[in-house]
Amino acid sequence: MYVKFLFPNRFKMLGWIMAIPAFVLMLFVLHNDFSFAFLDYTAKGSDRLALDNGFIYNVQSNNFTDEIGSLLLISGLLFIAFSKEKDEDEMISKLRLESLLWAVFINSIFVMLAIIFIYNLLFLNVMAYNICTTLILFIARFNLVLQSERKKLNQEAL
Repeated sequence: MYVKFLFPNRFKMLGWIMAIPAFVLMLFVLHNDFSFAFLDYTAKGSDRLALDNGFIYNVQSNNFTDEIGSLLLISGLLFIAFSKEKDEDEMISKLRLESLLWAVFINSIFVMLAIIFIYNLLFLNVMAYNICTTLILFIARFNLVLQSERKKLNQEAL
């Protein structure tokens, strides 16, 4: 079966290689205020932009550890989630679609519950984690269902 928008199968391993260290890095960044000193940026000069008030938008100084970690994590999860299987067929496409729908529904429920029950800075922390929750839920469910289906097919073949 020809699937138009999936990455080649070899990207799955690349995704794991990117996602695992990036996930660990992001845990350190979010919980321990970890940053790499070589990723510090400080603008030269004292001219400030009108938008640069230091609250939301700051070009005067920044450390890019969290941005690079987030980009690596999301890219890795995308490679894992949307790489072809070695034996991609209609059944796998169906399982992929069902798992994606399930992940979006569950993630939406999480977000609604967070909106109702969580406030202030804790809500921002929950939303920071939520950036990757849909992909993580999809990967987990897709692989569990795929493994279960393969076991059924192997038992039927015996």
